[in-house]
Amino acid sequence: MVTSTIRFSVSSSAYSSSIFCNIRSAKVKDLQQLAEVLTSSFYPPLGWRRWVYPILRFGIYEDLKQRLQTTQQHYRCLAAITPDAANYLDQVVGTVEISCRRYGVLTFHQPQQVYLSNLAVRQDCRRRGVARRLLAASEQQALDWGFRELYLHVMANNKSARQLYQHMGYQVQQAETTVLSLLNAQPQRLLLKKELSPRASSSRLHSMPSQTLPS
Repeated sequence: MVTSTIRFSVSSSAYSSSIFCNIRSAKVKDLQQLAEVLTSSFYPPLGWRRWVYPILRFGIYEDLKQRLQTTQQHYRCLAAITPDAANYLDQVVGTVEISCRRYGVLTFHQPQQVYLSNLAVRQDCRRRGVARRLLAASEQQALDWGFRELYLHVMANNKSARQLYQHMGYQVQQAETTVLSLLNAQPQRLLLKKELSPRASSSRLHSMPSQTLPS
């Protein structure tokens, strides 16, 4: 699999401050940090969760470890990395996973679609362009695989995420109702889709300063 790296800087009044980071394929050595970013994003250690937080983190670690070792052709986990000069270590500040899935009741007859999942950014690095860059890199990966559509889910009550996706060009395809959402125990999930344009994606990536895409 070709490994690409995108180096960029973010500088905009929309963000709290600029941040420099690389986006590359996640590695086994990143697992501890990836698991921490994912667990703290989706299961913040508040209230009773702080007692089970280590268990949740371990489960996420093991699940991600298996996915990183997969031989599936259309799977990739991206990591947003900032260098830690003081400790000579790479710091994982964000991640997203890209894979192929099928939708519908008769999924065997459905064409495969590229799906994004587990987009997460470390809390102290949010609103600094990391999620946008992870999405842009994911879109380029989908295009490199030969796909022209990209799908993801978002909870209906996650306003900040919905605003981000809307700004990036994702549109709602359907609202999925479950037993829990009917009982108001869980918000609806929204399936979003973006039509990808090779020219637009290439233009967006090349507009990022100091970027390289080595093979």
